[in-house]
Amino acid sequence: MSILFLRNIIYELGFICYTKINVTIERKYGNMNQPHDERLLQEVFEAFMRFAKKINEEDDEEKAWALAQTSDPQVQALMHEMTFMMIHVLDGIGKLGQANGSSLSSQFDIPKGTVSKLTRRLKALGLIAFVTIPGNKKELHFVLTPLGEKIYKLHEQVEERIQAGAARLMAEYTEEQLKFIIDFLNKLTSHSFLQLDEQSKRESKS
Repeated sequence: MSILFLRNIIYELGFICYTKINVTIERKYGNMNQPHDERLLQEVFEAFMRFAKKINEEDDEEKAWALAQTSDPQVQALMHEMTFMMIHVLDGIGKLGQANGSSLSSQFDIPKGTVSKLTRRLKALGLIAFVTIPGNKKELHFVLTPLGEKIYKLHEQVEERIQAGAARLMAEYTEEQLKFIIDFLNKLTSHSFLQLDEQSKRESKS
């Protein structure tokens, strides 16, 4: 699961939390497999709200940390101009070495239309180049330019620091607790909240 996909899940949960707080869960959704105290559910929703806010704030924090690691004025100027999604696409190209739109879309959970739009912007900034492969000149592939490589390496430093911090945090939990977190996140990414809502309504009517 990519960092971007997890962020999107958290943002969606934040919106859900905002609309659900102070609503009687049992009355609104009918029977639940494991009914919980409404106060406890509200605490869960509020925790997701705080997490969503923190994730959003860390986009700026990550960029600020990366900028502090370089004295190259050209790199700093480009980093200020780039969005999180542009950095994510650039990072995907760097990880694959040479990528086309389909591989970026499938491996990094990025819509093909977004890949097409952002690769054009990255090319205009001189961060990537479009190349063709022998025997198939219609299919474009993307490679990093030397300038793009600098920003990619800088972003790798950010990711390594985040992973180290996450590892320190997870060291505070037992193996069973981490397995529960994995199970919970897997369920979040494999279920539609809208479908679950419709299912609950049908069960309450039966």
